[in-house]
Amino acid sequence: MELKKSKEADLESKKAGFLVLGGIIAGAIVLMAFTYKSIVIKPIPKEIVKQETEKEEIIEEFYQNEPPPPPPPAQTPPPVVTEVEEVEDDVIIVPPPIIDDDLRDMDFEPDEPVKVEKKVIYDVVGVQPEFPGGDLEMIKFIQETFEYPEIAREMGEQGTVYVEFVINKDGSIEDAKVVKGVSRSIDKEALRVVKKMPNWKPGEQAGKAVNVRYTIPIKARLG
Repeated sequence: MELKKSKEADLESKKAGFLVLGGIIAGAIVLMAFTYKSIVIKPIPKEIVKQETEKEEIIEEFYQNEPPPPPPPAQTPPPVVTEVEEVEDDVIIVPPPIIDDDLRDMDFEPDEPVKVEKKVIYDVVGVQPEFPGGDLEMIKFIQETFEYPEIAREMGEQGTVYVEFVINKDGSIEDAKVVKGVSRSIDKEALRVVKKMPNWKPGEQAGKAVNVRYTIPIKARLG
């Protein structure tokens, strides 16, 4: 029986490839042989070793003899704060006045107390005060002096104001006030009229002029 070779086991077809690979390897070996350099180790002369040793000793001695760094500056302690107590202003002592010996022996009489006469006002007297010229003159004075307030006229305010006042011994008028009023504007005008009155004839009690409290009505009418 005849044996047949498989195509895969046949090496004849791959002969050219092996020849090329072998040529590449041989060329590489030849190239390495030409470029290879041998390293020769030569001993270092003693003189060079001695010089290097002396240099190291000089450097070491230099660092050993280097002066130490200066000490850090001393820290100044913080200032001590002293509490100062607030002191009041100096008290000025005034010496007592010097009394003359001549004045010391003199007798001083104390001043007499001032007597304050209490004002007596009568409500009822024997002779009543009187307006100069009588009641008709007083009515005429009031009618001529009284000025009807415009605001009271617009508001339609009217009525009778009773004014109380004191007629002094000399006939002057004081302490005028409204005891029964109508409105603020009319009351104010009535007081103005009374304070503008001339001096009255004062009232009398036991033949002497006295202070009398008196009240008059003042009628305010729109007409």
